[in-house]
Amino acid sequence: MNKKKVIIIISIVLLIIFIIILSLLLSKNNKTYAIGDTLADTVIAQSKGDTWNAGDSGVYYTNNHEYRYIGANVNNYVSFNDDLYRIIGVFDSNSHGQEGKMLVKLIRSRILGSYSWGAYNTGNTSETYSNYGNDWTGVTTGVKANLNVLLNEYFYNKTDTSSTYGSCSSWTYYYTNTNYRTNDCADIVGYGIDASLQNYIEEVTWYLYGHSSSNLSKQNFYLCERGQYSGCMSANSGAYATSTNAKIGLMYVSDYMYASGYYNSTSTTTGSSSYFGNQNWLYNGIEWTITPLSNSATSAFYVNNYGGVYSDSAYYGFGARPTFYLKSSVYVTGGSGTFDDPYTISCDDCN
Repeated sequence: MNKKKVIIIISIVLLIIFIIILSLLLSKNNKTYAIGDTLADTVIAQSKGDTWNAGDSGVYYTNNHEYRYIGANVNNYVSFNDDLYRIIGVFDSNSHGQEGKMLVKLIRSRILGSYSWGAYNTGNTSETYSNYGNDWTGVTTGVKANLNVLLNEYFYNKTDTSSTYGSCSSWTYYYTNTNYRTNDCADIVGYGIDASLQNYIEEVTWYLYGHSSSNLSKQNFYLCERGQYSGCMSANSGAYATSTNAKIGLMYVSDYMYASGYYNSTSTTTGSSSYFGNQNWLYNGIEWTITPLSNSATSAFYVNNYGGVYSDSAYYGFGARPTFYLKSSVYVTGGSGTFDDPYTISCDDCN
């Protein structure tokens, strides 16, 4: 074989090796950034299993139903609606009622504002104090909860005027010692969902069961919120609706408790422990959950400033963050999930 042929063969071999190495690098890059993969698959692929030790961080499979981000150091940021959101996890129908779908649940990274959980008016204008504070749906009392209206009417539609409730600023609620209050709608509308992105959000079932105290473990709170644990019922001792179909809600108590990496996977420490705020990416100070106090017509659970889960009257103006599920067809177009490089997403059939 002459020298020229040897050079040609060597060149071809080197070219083949180069192509293989390049393909492996591109494949690794796509796996890291999950370009083209659904957001749900991207999260699931990061799972470290179904057990974790105190102090661990990452995605873990919990309750045989969902994959959650747990711990302090998690890369779960998503750029959406010109805003920054974070991924609570990927959930099956036991959480959202959509059979056969694994849906990603997002929560706004920062608190949107401080709002009364429940509407205490008998209408949407100042009227007699009615004492019905934690009827989220309004099916029983005739008055939807204040946050339900703000999030599903004004925030979701990015409007300060609702065909049902009129002006956002005139939707009033009762606040102790100050009588009736008008909502500040600047952030509700300003950070509301753009029309082009509204169909990215799936309409799902939000479960409205609660317990009479916060002395349940994360595992049992999860079951309780779905009516699968003894002694759990909807608010006002079961008089109010047990679920509702909607686009926007709030985090559950179990979402908050599971997000803490302070305890291991099998810990049965109850929500009243202030240590749940430690090593918890979801902790953001005083904040409402959607979970009601079951033996009360006026109270719901919230995270206090020490990181524990407690209940209080629904007229208080605590922090709130819009929470929702994305459609299963939403996919990743870039990013790595960090604060500086959040996932970017798209959807071909969400319009």
